[in-house]
Amino acid sequence: MKLLKTIIIGVCILIFVGCSKDTESYIQSYTQYPIPEWTITSPELLPNSFTAIVAIPDSINAHLSREDMVAAFIDNECHGIGSLVESEAGVNRVYFITIRASDIENGEIKFRYYNSELSYLYQAKLTVLFTIDGTYGTYDAPIVLNLEQL
Repeated sequence: MKLLKTIIIGVCILIFVGCSKDTESYIQSYTQYPIPEWTITSPELLPNSFTAIVAIPDSINAHLSREDMVAAFIDNECHGIGSLVESEAGVNRVYFITIRASDIENGEIKFRYYNSELSYLYQAKLTVLFTIDGTYGTYDAPIVLNLEQL
């Protein structure tokens, strides 16, 4: 009986130590990025706007913080930076992004998200076409970004 207890304890320790190492290597396997310096170049030359109201997936919610950032890009140039809006209870967290573009731009909008707690950078898998005065999502039904790490 004593031998059986010793074997069970040994197996439990091996499982615990093995899982801890796997978790650490999983966390450290992603590239960590410095805080992005996203800015909109010459917003005065971008008279048209498109509004996006987006949310971050629940799978990342455990690591959300007020310092996180969301931005919209057209041709890898920043055209909008999100503002976090939270409900009083903090249950609903959405980003409002006013995306600016010139009269001749009608490219695809790509969204990027920076998680400040983990220093991870994500990009949305899908894009949306810029439409003058268009809207993508609402406060009550924001578009949840399907993100992948860069």
